[in-house]
Amino acid sequence: MPNEPIRSTANARIVELRKLSQRKHRRKQNRFAAEGLQILRAAVEAIESSDEPARVRPLEVFYCEDLFASETAPRLLESLRAAGAEPIPVTEAVLETVSRRIHSQGLVATFAAAPMRPALSAWPSPATDSPSLYVLVDRPQYPGNVGTIVRTADAVGASGVLLVEPSADPLDPSAIRASMGSVFSVPLASVADLDDLAAWSADHGLRWVAADVEAGESIWETDALEGAVGLILGNEAEGPQPELLALADRTVHLPQRGRADSLNVAVAGGVLMYEWVRENTKL
Repeated sequence: MPNEPIRSTANARIVELRKLSQRKHRRKQNRFAAEGLQILRAAVEAIESSDEPARVRPLEVFYCEDLFASETAPRLLESLRAAGAEPIPVTEAVLETVSRRIHSQGLVATFAAAPMRPALSAWPSPATDSPSLYVLVDRPQYPGNVGTIVRTADAVGASGVLLVEPSADPLDPSAIRASMGSVFSVPLASVADLDDLAAWSADHGLRWVAADVEAGESIWETDALEGAVGLILGNEAEGPQPELLALADRTVHLPQRGRADSLNVAVAGGVLMYEWVRENTKL
């Protein structure tokens, strides 16, 4: 590993790293940054356990040994280096300028963006021969909601999350933090054309169930989520667009008793995903 740390915040590599907080620069550089020991541990575990290790491809890991508080950080540093990341030592002052945490844990890594979020055409065929769950989010606006949905999808063992464009970026720092690293283990795909989505699902017999606050069956009184299901979650402000409602085989809603006119999409999605678990495991 190199010995001389970067000491200047004006260093070109540090300037480019800071720019990754903005979506336009993530797109331009075709990479994103992640930090936090739990999140980077999730990245390493995804690399080591995935059938597609190239999906999570670390590029660089900026580190400051003075900020290491346990053996976890140096182990992660070595694992990321072994996976192909270039180790780059920096001073504490420099790392603090690129960290979004109140107290940096000593590591900030960058990863290739393109393999993490392919177009639907590059995605594998959906599994429909056993209970499986695909979560589709229609034009989500907030990265935090996307990250929370991905984290819950990971928890229930969903096969993947599809994001209808225009969508908040699942590789935004807020989304990565909300997902607690699940973005590295849950397959993600971008859906730019709803006709492509319809063809992709029809070719493999995937059954879609749309969540709509004002329509459909009560989720407590239906078997709609049994088996292989694509769950459609609507846009935060507008709900699912008409073309997605037309694609759905069934529509469900969560009963509400209070004065709130709707639920946060990530909260509603979490309830529905766990109802899918209940339906298919008969807990």
